[in-house]
Amino acid sequence: MQKSSLNFEQGDILVANITYSEHTGFKKRPILVISNNNYNKTSGDLIVLSISSQKPKVKYDIKLTNNDLIQGQLKAESKILIDFITTLDKSLVDKKIAKINNKKINEVKKRLKELFNL
Repeated sequence: MQKSSLNFEQGDILVANITYSEHTGFKKRPILVISNNNYNKTSGDLIVLSISSQKPKVKYDIKLTNNDLIQGQLKAESKILIDFITTLDKSLVDKKIAKINNKKINEVKKRLKELFNL
């Protein structure tokens, strides 16, 4: 699923270059758009969470499988890294590869609330 425009929606899984938390470099990786659709339409940025196929590092990470998708597919079972939030310029997005279902986006929102004690 190639990127056809710069309009992305909450729940989209994209591929982009993401800076390491140590700011020592970057890696092309899947990301989950968590900013709401109104923000996404009016801003040149997206707010995203990183996705990794590595073992979870914190209790807030959420398992992500192809069963959680309504479009596209993942290469491997993965984890949504709830504590790896990044603001990203839309022009840095390489492509859209999938979209998660409403049940999974609600789980992400719940976990974010837990992390920030909202």
